[in-house]
Amino acid sequence: MRRGALLVLLFLLPSGAAAQEPDWTELQFRRQADGVHSLAVDIAYAAGTLEVGPAESGLLYDVDLRYDAGRLRPERSWDSEGAAGRLSVRLVPADGDDTDWKLDGAEAGRLRLGLPGDASTDLTIEVGAAEARVRLGGIPLTGLIYRTGASESEISFDEPNPERMDEMELAAGAAEFRASGLGNARFGHLRFEGAVGDVTLDFRGSWSADAEAELAMGLGAMKLILPPGIGVEIEKSGLLAGFDPAGMVRTGDAWRTANWEDARYRLRIRIRAAFGRIAVAFAD
Repeated sequence: MRRGALLVLLFLLPSGAAAQEPDWTELQFRRQADGVHSLAVDIAYAAGTLEVGPAESGLLYDVDLRYDAGRLRPERSWDSEGAAGRLSVRLVPADGDDTDWKLDGAEAGRLRLGLPGDASTDLTIEVGAAEARVRLGGIPLTGLIYRTGASESEISFDEPNPERMDEMELAAGAAEFRASGLGNARFGHLRFEGAVGDVTLDFRGSWSADAEAELAMGLGAMKLILPPGIGVEIEKSGLLAGFDPAGMVRTGDAWRTANWEDARYRLRIRIRAAFGRIAVAFAD
Protein backbone atom coordinates (compact mmCIF):
# COMPACT_ATOMS: atom_id res chain seq x y z
CA MET A 1 0.00 0.00 0.00
CA ARG A 2 1.19 3.49 -0.77
CA ARG A 3 1.89 5.53 2.32
CA GLY A 4 -0.14 8.72 2.45
CA ALA A 5 -0.63 11.01 5.38
CA LEU A 6 -3.24 12.32 7.73
CA LEU A 7 -1.49 15.16 9.55
CA VAL A 8 -3.33 16.84 12.36
CA LEU A 9 -0.82 19.33 13.74
CA LEU A 10 -1.98 21.58 16.56
CA PHE A 11 0.12 24.63 17.43
CA LEU A 12 -0.62 26.02 20.88
CA LEU A 13 -1.20 29.49 22.17
CA PRO A 14 1.61 32.09 21.88
CA SER A 15 3.02 33.34 25.16
CA GLY A 16 2.11 36.95 24.33
CA ALA A 17 -1.54 36.19 23.70
CA ALA A 18 -2.59 34.70 27.03
CA ALA A 19 -5.22 37.39 27.69
CA GLN A 20 -7.02 36.93 24.37
CA GLU A 21 -10.41 35.27 24.69
CA PRO A 22 -10.57 32.07 22.63
CA ASP A 23 -12.91 31.92 19.66
CA TRP A 24 -13.81 28.23 19.79
CA THR A 25 -14.90 26.89 16.42
CA GLU A 26 -16.24 23.47 15.42
CA LEU A 27 -15.24 21.79 12.16
CA GLN A 28 -16.43 18.38 11.00
CA PHE A 29 -15.61 16.61 7.76
CA ARG A 30 -15.98 13.05 6.57
CA ARG A 31 -15.60 11.01 3.40
CA GLN A 32 -17.23 7.93 1.96
CA ALA A 33 -14.93 5.03 1.07
CA ASP A 34 -15.61 5.44 -2.69
CA GLY A 35 -13.42 2.53 -3.79
CA VAL A 36 -10.47 3.40 -1.49
CA HIS A 37 -9.20 0.21 0.11
CA SER A 38 -6.00 1.42 1.79
CA LEU A 39 -5.26 4.51 3.85
CA ALA A 40 -2.20 5.91 5.58
CA VAL A 41 -2.95 8.06 8.61
CA ASP A 42 -0.55 10.35 10.48
CA ILE A 43 -1.70 12.38 13.48
CA ALA A 44 0.36 14.97 15.33
CA TYR A 45 -1.58 16.45 18.25
CA ALA A 46 0.03 18.82 20.72
CA ALA A 47 -2.47 19.26 23.56
CA GLY A 48 -6.10 18.86 24.49
CA THR A 49 -8.28 15.78 24.19
CA LEU A 50 -7.72 13.11 21.55
CA GLU A 51 -10.29 10.40 20.81
CA VAL A 52 -9.75 7.76 18.15
CA GLY A 53 -12.15 4.96 17.28
CA PRO A 54 -14.11 3.24 14.51
CA ALA A 55 -16.00 5.43 12.05
CA GLU A 56 -19.56 4.76 10.94
CA SER A 57 -19.97 1.96 8.39
CA GLY A 58 -19.10 3.08 4.86
CA LEU A 59 -16.95 6.04 5.93
CA LEU A 60 -13.26 6.30 5.08
CA TYR A 61 -12.66 8.85 7.82
CA ASP A 62 -14.62 11.10 10.15
CA VAL A 63 -12.90 14.12 11.74
CA ASP A 64 -14.33 16.45 14.40
CA LEU A 65 -12.17 19.42 15.44
CA ARG A 66 -12.65 22.09 18.08
CA TYR A 67 -10.07 24.87 17.81
CA ASP A 68 -9.49 28.54 18.60
CA ALA A 69 -10.20 30.37 15.32
CA GLY A 70 -8.64 33.56 16.70
CA ARG A 71 -5.23 31.90 16.78
CA LEU A 72 -5.50 28.92 14.44
CA ARG A 73 -6.74 28.18 10.94
CA PRO A 74 -7.31 24.74 9.44
CA GLU A 75 -5.62 23.58 6.26
CA ARG A 76 -6.60 20.30 4.67
CA SER A 77 -6.34 18.50 1.35
CA TRP A 78 -7.30 15.13 -0.04
CA ASP A 79 -5.53 13.08 -2.70
CA SER A 80 -5.84 9.52 -3.89
CA GLU A 81 -4.17 7.25 -6.41
CA GLY A 82 -6.04 4.16 -7.41
CA ALA A 83 -7.35 2.44 -4.31
CA ALA A 84 -4.96 4.28 -1.94
CA GLY A 85 -5.96 7.51 -0.21
CA ARG A 86 -4.05 10.39 1.39
CA LEU A 87 -5.52 13.06 3.64
CA SER A 88 -3.67 16.05 5.11
CA VAL A 89 -5.18 18.17 7.89
CA ARG A 90 -3.28 20.93 9.68
CA LEU A 91 -4.14 23.63 12.17
CA VAL A 92 -1.64 26.47 11.71
CA PRO A 93 -1.25 29.89 13.40
CA ALA A 94 -3.69 32.40 11.92
CA ASP A 95 -0.97 35.06 11.68
CA GLY A 96 1.38 32.69 9.84
CA ASP A 97 4.04 32.90 12.58
CA ASP A 98 4.71 29.60 14.34
CA THR A 99 8.12 30.48 15.79
CA ASP A 100 7.05 31.24 19.39
CA TRP A 101 4.05 29.06 20.06
CA LYS A 102 3.73 27.12 23.27
CA LEU A 103 1.09 25.81 25.67
CA ASP A 104 -0.72 28.65 27.45
CA GLY A 105 -3.69 27.43 29.43
CA ALA A 106 -5.08 23.99 30.14
CA GLU A 107 -7.81 23.99 27.47
CA ALA A 108 -6.39 23.49 24.00
CA GLY A 109 -9.14 22.00 21.91
CA ARG A 110 -10.34 18.58 20.84
CA LEU A 111 -9.80 16.10 18.06
CA ARG A 112 -12.07 13.14 17.38
CA LEU A 113 -11.02 10.81 14.60
CA GLY A 114 -13.01 7.93 13.16
CA LEU A 115 -11.11 5.27 11.19
CA PRO A 116 -12.50 2.87 8.56
CA GLY A 117 -13.63 -0.66 9.31
CA ASP A 118 -13.04 -2.00 5.80
CA ALA A 119 -9.88 -0.26 4.50
CA SER A 120 -6.35 -1.40 5.41
CA THR A 121 -4.88 1.39 7.51
CA ASP A 122 -1.32 2.32 8.39
CA LEU A 123 -1.60 4.55 11.47
CA THR A 124 0.90 6.93 13.09
CA ILE A 125 -0.03 9.06 16.10
CA GLU A 126 2.19 11.60 17.87
CA VAL A 127 0.74 13.15 21.02
CA GLY A 128 2.11 15.89 23.24
CA ALA A 129 0.42 17.06 26.45
CA ALA A 130 -2.97 15.48 25.89
CA GLU A 131 -5.50 13.05 27.26
CA ALA A 132 -5.73 10.32 24.64
CA ARG A 133 -8.27 7.50 24.33
CA VAL A 134 -7.45 5.36 21.32
CA ARG A 135 -9.86 2.48 20.61
CA LEU A 136 -8.55 0.34 17.76
CA GLY A 137 -10.55 -2.88 18.10
CA GLY A 138 -11.88 -4.16 14.78
CA ILE A 139 -9.97 -1.60 12.68
CA PRO A 140 -7.86 -3.32 9.97
CA LEU A 141 -4.41 -2.04 10.89
CA THR A 142 -1.36 -3.03 8.86
CA GLY A 143 0.97 -0.91 11.00
CA LEU A 144 0.83 1.23 14.15
CA ILE A 145 3.21 3.83 15.58
CA TYR A 146 2.12 5.65 18.73
CA ARG A 147 4.44 8.17 20.42
CA THR A 148 3.51 10.39 23.33
CA GLY A 149 5.25 12.90 25.58
CA ALA A 150 3.66 14.12 28.82
CA SER A 151 0.23 12.63 28.35
CA GLU A 152 -2.27 10.21 29.82
CA SER A 153 -2.84 7.58 27.14
CA GLU A 154 -5.06 4.53 26.87
CA ILE A 155 -4.84 2.29 23.81
CA SER A 156 -7.23 -0.63 23.55
CA PHE A 157 -7.94 -3.51 21.18
CA ASP A 158 -11.28 -4.88 22.38
CA GLU A 159 -11.76 -6.86 19.14
CA PRO A 160 -9.25 -8.74 16.96
CA ASN A 161 -7.48 -6.82 14.21
CA PRO A 162 -8.78 -8.07 10.82
CA GLU A 163 -5.27 -7.57 9.39
CA ARG A 164 -1.83 -8.79 10.47
CA MET A 165 0.63 -6.14 11.69
CA ASP A 166 4.27 -6.92 11.12
CA GLU A 167 5.42 -4.02 13.31
CA MET A 168 3.88 -2.07 16.18
CA GLU A 169 5.84 0.69 17.90
CA LEU A 170 4.80 2.38 21.15
CA ALA A 171 6.74 5.10 23.00
CA ALA A 172 5.95 7.15 26.10
CA GLY A 173 7.88 9.96 27.80
CA ALA A 174 6.78 11.29 31.19
CA ALA A 175 3.40 9.66 30.92
CA GLU A 176 0.79 7.36 32.34
CA PHE A 177 0.41 4.76 29.63
CA ARG A 178 -1.83 1.71 29.29
CA ALA A 179 -2.27 -0.62 26.34
CA SER A 180 -4.84 -3.41 26.64
CA GLY A 181 -5.99 -6.27 24.46
CA LEU A 182 -2.58 -6.52 22.79
CA GLY A 183 -3.28 -10.14 21.89
CA ASN A 184 -6.02 -8.81 19.59
CA ALA A 185 -3.59 -6.46 17.82
CA ARG A 186 -2.12 -9.38 15.85
CA PHE A 187 1.39 -7.93 15.79
CA GLY A 188 4.47 -9.86 14.78
CA HIS A 189 6.94 -7.56 16.52
CA LEU A 190 6.22 -5.00 19.24
CA ARG A 191 8.69 -2.32 20.29
CA PHE A 192 8.00 -0.20 23.38
CA GLU A 193 10.16 2.60 24.83
CA GLY A 194 9.30 4.34 28.09
CA ALA A 195 11.19 7.12 29.85
CA VAL A 196 9.51 8.06 33.14
CA GLY A 197 6.04 6.98 34.12
CA ASP A 198 3.58 4.26 35.01
CA VAL A 199 3.15 1.72 32.22
CA THR A 200 0.78 -1.25 31.87
CA LEU A 201 0.98 -3.61 28.90
CA ASP A 202 -1.90 -6.10 28.87
CA PHE A 203 -1.32 -8.98 26.43
CA ARG A 204 -4.74 -10.58 26.70
CA GLY A 205 -6.74 -11.26 23.54
CA SER A 206 -7.28 -13.80 20.77
CA TRP A 207 -3.78 -14.96 19.87
CA SER A 208 -3.37 -16.47 16.40
CA ALA A 209 0.44 -16.60 15.90
CA ASP A 210 3.79 -16.35 17.69
CA ALA A 211 5.10 -12.85 18.44
CA GLU A 212 8.08 -10.97 19.86
CA ALA A 213 8.28 -7.84 22.03
CA GLU A 214 11.23 -5.55 22.84
CA LEU A 215 10.55 -3.37 25.87
CA ALA A 216 12.80 -0.58 27.15
CA MET A 217 12.08 1.35 30.37
CA GLY A 218 14.05 4.18 31.96
CA LEU A 219 12.75 5.23 35.38
CA GLY A 220 9.29 4.07 36.37
CA ALA A 221 7.06 1.09 36.90
CA MET A 222 6.04 -1.38 34.23
CA LYS A 223 3.38 -4.04 34.70
CA LEU A 224 2.95 -6.91 32.23
CA ILE A 225 -0.38 -8.75 32.27
CA LEU A 226 -0.11 -12.16 30.63
CA PRO A 227 -2.94 -14.42 29.46
CA PRO A 228 -2.96 -18.05 30.63
CA GLY A 229 -3.24 -19.64 27.18
CA ILE A 230 0.11 -18.70 25.59
CA GLY A 231 3.69 -19.58 26.42
CA VAL A 232 5.78 -16.60 27.51
CA GLU A 233 9.56 -16.22 27.76
CA ILE A 234 11.12 -13.12 29.35
CA GLU A 235 14.75 -12.02 29.22
CA LYS A 236 15.75 -8.93 31.21
CA SER A 237 18.89 -6.81 31.21
CA GLY A 238 19.64 -3.90 33.54
CA LEU A 239 21.10 -4.55 36.98
CA LEU A 240 19.35 -1.76 38.88
CA ALA A 241 15.78 -2.53 37.85
CA GLY A 242 13.74 -4.80 40.08
CA PHE A 243 11.93 -7.73 38.51
CA ASP A 244 9.07 -9.83 39.88
CA PRO A 245 8.52 -12.84 37.58
CA ALA A 246 5.41 -13.99 39.49
CA GLY A 247 6.22 -17.69 39.60
CA MET A 248 7.75 -18.06 36.13
CA VAL A 249 10.48 -20.71 35.90
CA ARG A 250 14.10 -19.64 35.50
CA THR A 251 15.75 -21.35 32.49
CA GLY A 252 19.27 -20.14 31.77
CA ASP A 253 19.11 -16.37 31.27
CA ALA A 254 15.33 -16.33 30.82
CA TRP A 255 12.12 -16.90 32.73
CA ARG A 256 9.42 -19.06 31.15
CA THR A 257 5.82 -19.93 31.91
CA ALA A 258 5.17 -23.54 32.86
CA ASN A 259 3.33 -24.17 29.57
CA TRP A 260 6.17 -22.90 27.35
CA GLU A 261 6.95 -26.24 25.71
CA ASP A 262 3.33 -27.22 25.08
CA ALA A 263 1.80 -23.84 24.18
CA ARG A 264 0.28 -23.42 20.73
CA TYR A 265 1.44 -19.79 20.54
CA ARG A 266 4.46 -18.18 22.16
CA LEU A 267 5.44 -14.64 23.09
CA ARG A 268 9.13 -13.82 23.55
CA ILE A 269 9.76 -10.64 25.54
CA ARG A 270 13.12 -8.87 25.85
CA ILE A 271 13.29 -6.15 28.51
CA ARG A 272 15.94 -3.45 28.99
CA ALA A 273 15.38 -1.44 32.16
CA ALA A 274 17.62 1.09 33.93
CA PHE A 275 15.79 1.86 37.16
CA GLY A 276 12.32 1.26 38.53
CA ARG A 277 10.47 -2.03 38.70
CA ILE A 278 9.09 -4.61 36.29
CA ALA A 279 6.22 -6.79 37.53
CA VAL A 280 4.41 -9.72 35.93
CA ALA A 281 0.78 -10.64 36.61
CA PHE A 282 -1.28 -13.49 35.17
CA ALA A 283 -4.85 -12.87 34.10
CA ASP A 284 -7.60 -15.29 35.13
